[in-house]
Amino acid sequence: MEGNEERRKDGRRKPAIKEIADLTGFSPATVSLVLNNKGSFSDDTKHAIRQAFAERSHDLALSGGRSFIRLLIEGSSALFGSDTYNSEIIQAIESECRLLGFEIVLTFVREDDDPLAWLDNVAGLILVGGGLITDAIIGQLRLQGVPLVLVDNYSHRGDALSIHSDHYGAGFLATEYLIARGHRRIGFISGPSKYKPLVDRFAGYCAALMEHGLPLVPAYISPNIDREHIKGYLEMKYLMELPERPDAVFAVSDRAAYGALQALREMGLVLGQDVDMVGCDNIRGDQAVSGQITTVHIPRAEVGQIGVRFLIESIKGNALGGKVVLPGRLVVPGEDDGEDDGEETGDEGNDAIGSKPI
Repeated sequence: MEGNEERRKDGRRKPAIKEIADLTGFSPATVSLVLNNKGSFSDDTKHAIRQAFAERSHDLALSGGRSFIRLLIEGSSALFGSDTYNSEIIQAIESECRLLGFEIVLTFVREDDDPLAWLDNVAGLILVGGGLITDAIIGQLRLQGVPLVLVDNYSHRGDALSIHSDHYGAGFLATEYLIARGHRRIGFISGPSKYKPLVDRFAGYCAALMEHGLPLVPAYISPNIDREHIKGYLEMKYLMELPERPDAVFAVSDRAAYGALQALREMGLVLGQDVDMVGCDNIRGDQAVSGQITTVHIPRAEVGQIGVRFLIESIKGNALGGKVVLPGRLVVPGEDDGEDDGEETGDEGNDAIGSKPI
């Protein structure tokens, strides 16, 4: 098997391109392009190749008897495709681990997994996001005494070290921005309730309405619709077809906002004239509309980096606890106050995006 593996500069083994090609059935050229973030492939293809690479890296680490940091995240075929949000967190964690001399193994969490199987040879655990990573699983892992940190997640009991963005504040800021623009009928495009950040953004929306004496109208809260359409598309159609439709909408994520914008265009409605909208995350959308929608910047890379540093301190024996929350800021198209969000903006025409702190 040794001849079927490559070695890193530090002598550690990593899966060979041919090995991953044999495991997945894709050509070595396709595997190489996907692993180097090149080429144009479907989300399913990228997910299959990267998952095989992660699982084989895990096997090599175990066979070498090395301890490593395991990154746990709910499995999703969109993780390395359209899910820019989580992929940026993972990239920041991987870069910080490499900088600090730690090897990291990515593990996708599934419903039938045994959490204790994640503990073999681990120096520590990084649990990213929620979903299948429930409070029950967090509690079970804490009982094993392995250092762990929650990233973009937290325990309701408050008994696990966590680092995440201020999603509640983001929801409040987005809604208050719309209120300041004179809107009084503000709708909400929701997301799955199993993700705490999305629930917290909704709580911030509700709090802002209450703070300004506006009613919470149940009809203005769109149902979370499972379907083949992109996020936010049918939800926005639902809101715009109400007898008295909202004059503004807070979309729980930028992906939902992009889908909502597509719905508005198909309905002949103009953003900023017929209805106002704010998203959340400040991600770069494939729909090339990133620079058209006001959003709240969520510091994903910073959350990942700080999470790694906290875990390393725990591994060294420095007991840490509590919750660290990083604020976001409002990002308005066409406004430029000289602040830099610390992330690459690409070439989508977003140079004139300013920011306002929460």
